[in-house]
Parts: sequence; C-alpha cells; structure tokens
Amino acid sequence: MAAIALFTCLCGVQKKTSNHWVLARVTPRGISFMPWDGELARSRDVIVLCGEGCAASLLSRSLGEWKQQVRSVAAAEFELAVA
Repeated sequence: MAAIALFTCLCGVQKKTSNHWVLARVTPRGISFMPWDGELARSRDVIVLCGEGCAASLLSRSLGEWKQQVRSVAAAEFELAVA
C-alpha cells in the first residue's frame, strides 16, 4: 500500500489537487521561493505555502525581521561608540 503525504500550509490549509502551491526556504542570507515539487516539499528546511497570499505574507514577515536585526546591530554599534 502506498503512503499518501498530506501537506499543510502555514495558514492551516491542506493541499488538495490544485497546482498553485509554492515552496520557500529561509536562510540567514535570504529567502527563496520555488515551484511546487512533492519530493522537495518533504524536506525539513522547506516551508509549504498554499499560494501567492501566504508567500507574500512570509516575505513580509521576513523583511520585518531583517529590518529589526539591522536596527539592533546599528544600536549596538552606537552604544559601543559611546562607551
């Protein structure tokens, strides 16, 4: 008997037969989006997304996190310069 893999988006939607799903990989150097691939979707470091809306949301959150990191680094450098 064959195993059936169930894929679930970050938003909670389960994948059916539609083909608009995408994959993403977030690394310290950036974020990459990839077309749907069932084998790749099983990778631990890949995020499964149900479509453009969830992909845009992930990108937006990532940009916000990167902006906060830049501010934290800039503030730390400023504190070091004052001390």
